[in-house]
Amino acid sequence: MKRLMKASVSKVYIVYLLLLTVFVIGTYSSYAYFIVNKEKKNAIKMITGNLVGELKVDGEANDKLVVNANETKTFEIELINKNNREARFNFYYKGSLPDNVEAGYVSGDGYNSMVKEVGVSLTANGTLGYFLKYQIKVKNNTSGNVTIPIGYSIGLDYNNLSLPSNCYLFEEMKDEKAVNVLLANYTNSESVQDYNVNYTKTDSTAKENKMYVFNHEAGTQQQDWSSDELKDYRYIGKDPNNYVTFNNETAGWRIIGIETVDDGTGTKEKRIKLIRKDPLPIGTDNYLSWDNKPSETGTSTHSYGSNDWYDSRLMYLLNPNHESEQTGVSGSIYWNHQSGNCPKGQKNATTSCDFTSTGLKEEAQQMIGEEKWYLGGTTDYGDANNGTANHFYEYERGEKTCTTTGKCKKTRKMNWTGRVGLIYPSDYGYATSGGSTKDRNSCLATEMHDWWYGSNDCYNNDWLLDSNDYQWTIAPYSGDSYDVFRVDTGGFVSFHSVYDSCGARPVVYLKASTLYESGDGSQSNPFVFEHDPSIDDEGPVCKFTEYPDNFSSIGTDGTIQVECTDNSGSLANDLTSDAIVGVNPQNDFIPTVILTNTETIENGKRYTFNITIPAWSFDGCISSGNYFKIKAYSVKDKAGNGNSEIRQVLNVTTRETCASSGEPE
Repeated sequence: MKRLMKASVSKVYIVYLLLLTVFVIGTYSSYAYFIVNKEKKNAIKMITGNLVGELKVDGEANDKLVVNANETKTFEIELINKNNREARFNFYYKGSLPDNVEAGYVSGDGYNSMVKEVGVSLTANGTLGYFLKYQIKVKNNTSGNVTIPIGYSIGLDYNNLSLPSNCYLFEEMKDEKAVNVLLANYTNSESVQDYNVNYTKTDSTAKENKMYVFNHEAGTQQQDWSSDELKDYRYIGKDPNNYVTFNNETAGWRIIGIETVDDGTGTKEKRIKLIRKDPLPIGTDNYLSWDNKPSETGTSTHSYGSNDWYDSRLMYLLNPNHESEQTGVSGSIYWNHQSGNCPKGQKNATTSCDFTSTGLKEEAQQMIGEEKWYLGGTTDYGDANNGTANHFYEYERGEKTCTTTGKCKKTRKMNWTGRVGLIYPSDYGYATSGGSTKDRNSCLATEMHDWWYGSNDCYNNDWLLDSNDYQWTIAPYSGDSYDVFRVDTGGFVSFHSVYDSCGARPVVYLKASTLYESGDGSQSNPFVFEHDPSIDDEGPVCKFTEYPDNFSSIGTDGTIQVECTDNSGSLANDLTSDAIVGVNPQNDFIPTVILTNTETIENGKRYTFNITIPAWSFDGCISSGNYFKIKAYSVKDKAGNGNSEIRQVLNVTTRETCASSGEPE
């Protein structure tokens, strides 16, 4: 009996000793685990093993984040439980971050916030909740490459974890959109039309640091816009704090304001509007022509050129995909930061220009969005009843372009979707703060053509004035086919022939996804914005690479070659093009018969589209020397991402005899 009692006590003692050992080991070990189950009355089953996990960086097993010099990069981190039981996990970076390097997690759809030091439980492998995804962003503001080691810890699910020595959790990186930062910190709530900056502002510096609210009446192209969409925000005054470092030009650009824009598809959003501080450097005087096409070339019906921005040679110069559309002058060289010939003077006259250092770099290109630019004009601008900034705002968004019978093409487009434009006359007018003699309200009530006469308080307190250079605007004078409005060095707005010489200050709208990085807008501490491709992927980019200059006639087959890439120069997936259409800007023509193409465009290769435009598809006819556009649309990868539109001008000649009802003007 005594021997039996001793045996039972020994068994109980052993069981408790084993349980205590399991507790101690489970508490202090992150890798080994023991499971003890009592299966029968006097039997013990013990299971041992190792806890295992996996850390992936951008889909591959990795334990480091590598970022090149002066680069911002976003990584996808996956923390995976590889065990057949629940376990506790944590992950971290090792060692201190180098100077001028930031790293943190970015919240977003499908990604988690960083766990606390004690870790988080993941379910058994293969069950719902067995992995976590993080989005880690690293900003390397140094001149050398940076490597950040990362690691993870594992423990039993019922025990808290602690960080290893010299290891740290990633903190949230608060990437704020630039639009939101400016609206929150640099905007006055008062409507500027009802607010006299000069007399009622107690803070004498406020007008230098703030944007003011503008409320507009809708133009005829804005009839479906809400009152909030018609509201915009602008910097005003002689020298406000609106400087921006952009395109590697320190304080070389300035913010006009924040406006609601249509991206060309009907989607509207608020974007920051920038203008280059100085005109483009052209020779010794910074001057070039708005257009100088000979008569009967494109939309030109006069030897002076055409005031249709749609095929303006200045537009070709500033925007992408126009490398082959000009004779004598060079297309897209500002966009492509190249050198070449710029239009200056009548009938194809040129001057050499070099944008290799001042043209748009890749990062700047990625920050510039496409949007609808309005091409309305006017003939009425000579008095206070029709020539104020408010009047011009409505003209620009109206439907009047060239209206003179016998001098214009039959129809002009009312708007243009593209990347780089020029200021509107209303932009210049709204930028004044007025002065002590003539306050801002008086300036806004005065026609801008008369600002040179007794209105020096208006133009001397307008930061958009360049007293050294005439500057082109995008708005046509609608009384003929060859005049455009400009801002004079004397401070007033007038119109001049497109072949005249003026300065061109490029204007762009930044994508709404553009992020704020630093700065207060002063010239010594300008705003700095950045582009994050991880939150703004436009998908495939396609362009025409080779095509014939002319078709012999409408109805004759033509061959167009298209090359598609993404922003990094290659495609993760093959592409499919849904359709090719022809568009005649003169008649708003979309053919009833189009080629639908569902074949695959192979990665990085050219795909040839053969198009046929039947003559009978046209509503009316087009005259010799006119043109139409070819557009490929809805180009997406296999996952359904991306939307690339291709816009190119092809010259078209025709042997068709125009019906009397369709005779061009």
